[in-house]
Amino acid sequence: MTATPWLDARLQIAEQAAAVLADEYAGADVWLVGALAEGLAHRHSDVDLLLITQEPLAGPGSRPVRGIRVDVRAVSESTVHDWRTLLDAFTVTRDDIATFRTVRARLGDLTLLRTARPLSTAPARAEVLVPEQRAAYQRWALADRCEAAASLAEDLLGLAQAGLYPHADLVWDQLARVVAQAETVAAGAPLLGEKWLPSLLRRDDSEAFRPVPALPEPRWLSAAAQSPFFAAVQVRVADALLALWPTDAAPEPVDEAGLGGFGWLPQRYSDGWFLRRGDARVPLTDGRIRAWQKSAARHART
Repeated sequence: MTATPWLDARLQIAEQAAAVLADEYAGADVWLVGALAEGLAHRHSDVDLLLITQEPLAGPGSRPVRGIRVDVRAVSESTVHDWRTLLDAFTVTRDDIATFRTVRARLGDLTLLRTARPLSTAPARAEVLVPEQRAAYQRWALADRCEAAASLAEDLLGLAQAGLYPHADLVWDQLARVVAQAETVAAGAPLLGEKWLPSLLRRDDSEAFRPVPALPEPRWLSAAAQSPFFAAVQVRVADALLALWPTDAAPEPVDEAGLGGFGWLPQRYSDGWFLRRGDARVPLTDGRIRAWQKSAARHART
């Protein structure tokens, strides 16, 4: 990301605050976390620090430094260990989603780990997560966004069937942002707030920001019978998943008419692919997901 005066000032303050905390809490580590750790800031951004101590403590909370608020969250080493444990592997199956519920509830904490950058108290500046843990985070975060997309798709089904089209339009706009988040996670970015999407969607160091890709204009009246506008969502979600779960399997026959309509979205758990619409879940082989994705791509172009 391109350096800016407000970004540079906050990075300097982060180092200064970390040095002070290291003196106040002997033996503690201090990590810069969140958007700032990814090089993202605006003119009124706070500085978010994670103070890791041997034993739980109340922590210093927030403090102003040179006119900028520094928010310090204190956690124990055992808490950080528990977070890391959730990143040991991506383990969720269609019949057992208990761990997935736990991970989704702690995804904000796991994002702190994913973005964490050691400051003054770690001279070696070692990576907080090893590559395998970063890969597990990526899959959990993408699965979370796919779950969110599936939930919104279910709302769209109900709203369209009820004729509540203005409400469906709002959900459609929200779905566009969720799909964009899925694409940024698949590309390697952490799951940060929606306001950072124009930066996270940028693929290089150019100055130009990318707006959140718009979805096609929906046609709610004919959605149940014909919904090429929804195929654009299907293709983008499938492509994001295939980026993390690539397959060179040959396409196999799939029920394109029955499974390609309005509301169906792909998901990938550790036990394989499936399509979901509401409470319905249909397992697919690697070859069938390839065929389904190709079919959705054709419909999206019509």
